[in-house]
Amino acid sequence: SHPDVKGDPKIGYYIYRDVLRYGPLSPLFDDNELEDISYSGSRSGAYGDVVWVFHREFGTWLPTNIHLTPEEADYLIQRIVLKSGKSVTLARPIVDGITPEGYRFAVTYGSEVSLPGSTITIRKPLEEVWTLSDLVYKRRTLSPLTAAALWYTLENRGVVLIVGRTGTGKTTFINALMTILPPTWKIVTVEEVPELRVIFPNWTRLVARKSTTFMEYSEAIEIPLDKLIAHTLRIRPDFVSVGEVRTKEEIREFIHSVASGHGGVTSLHAEDFDSLKARFNYSGVDDSFFSLVTMIVFINSYPNPERKGGLRRRVQEVGEVLLRGGQATYKQLVFYNPVKDDWDDSRIINSERLLQIAQRNGLSQKELEEELKVRADFLKYVYEKGLSINQYKEELMRFYEERGII
Repeated sequence: SHPDVKGDPKIGYYIYRDVLRYGPLSPLFDDNELEDISYSGSRSGAYGDVVWVFHREFGTWLPTNIHLTPEEADYLIQRIVLKSGKSVTLARPIVDGITPEGYRFAVTYGSEVSLPGSTITIRKPLEEVWTLSDLVYKRRTLSPLTAAALWYTLENRGVVLIVGRTGTGKTTFINALMTILPPTWKIVTVEEVPELRVIFPNWTRLVARKSTTFMEYSEAIEIPLDKLIAHTLRIRPDFVSVGEVRTKEEIREFIHSVASGHGGVTSLHAEDFDSLKARFNYSGVDDSFFSLVTMIVFINSYPNPERKGGLRRRVQEVGEVLLRGGQATYKQLVFYNPVKDDWDDSRIINSERLLQIAQRNGLSQKELEEELKVRADFLKYVYEKGLSINQYKEELMRFYEERGII
């Protein structure tokens, strides 16, 4: 809704759009299907000065009919940066930050560091929270049994790694995994950009801080991700979720954090188990520590034959980490077949790590199967009922209360 100016809705619209919002980019902010908005400077030729968007459903970049002149782009950048409480100048032409609505942006100003001129990239996090049930039944990202196995792992303070490229939906997946934890748990999220959303009240949200000055003391002002992960040790969490670990320090601190016994999930990029293990070893995490990881989920995007140009995000495979004679080894449990668009998850029931958890809880393999089935049934039940987030939380609370987990 925008204000009418002396009864003229058109002028009201433009004042609202250009003063309070983001000028000609405003409609793009309102479209939930858009993941990224990008402008790369004004060039001559077709599409030389247009704004591009990355569409969630089509999984590709599309040109819009919004054209920006260099002057308009410079003005827009000033507005976006100002709204986030920062400033951009020719002396400091690279700025990244977060708008008041929670959109992540990265801009370069003028032609100091980017040719032919200013560039804008804006990342829009998913507005609504997808539950694990949504991912299984609405999005078909993973099979019900796989979801049940991950749920059982995390509920028993296991550690899960989500591995995949940019744009495969790692953040959405992590967020969905956090919707099945016991609602009274103390959940701590650590991120560089606040994207994760926890639907339960006992949530501590930590966000890394970048240094904002050119002084010699900039290190003292910066609070990097690895320092925040180390801080989680002191605040007694039940569960720690780190958006993504990239550096040696972050990987090492994450493992040290979960080594104290709480559950955890994080994401990173690696091609396969061997390169993943090599990254941990290189970061100073030996195999005995690496085997604290219970499950590894490889996630990928595949072309969607039903929709030309569309993409399907699917769990490619899931495996467990086992320690054999001091060596961490990998055992595949779930495998995706892109031709059938289905999973072979028959090995889950023989998972050694799940059986260890079950035995610790005094359960036999048969009872473990029952536990997994109950969880898969719950996910189906809440999907079929079409519950709101608040109703979903009530159902989950009831699920845990019946099992004596409060």
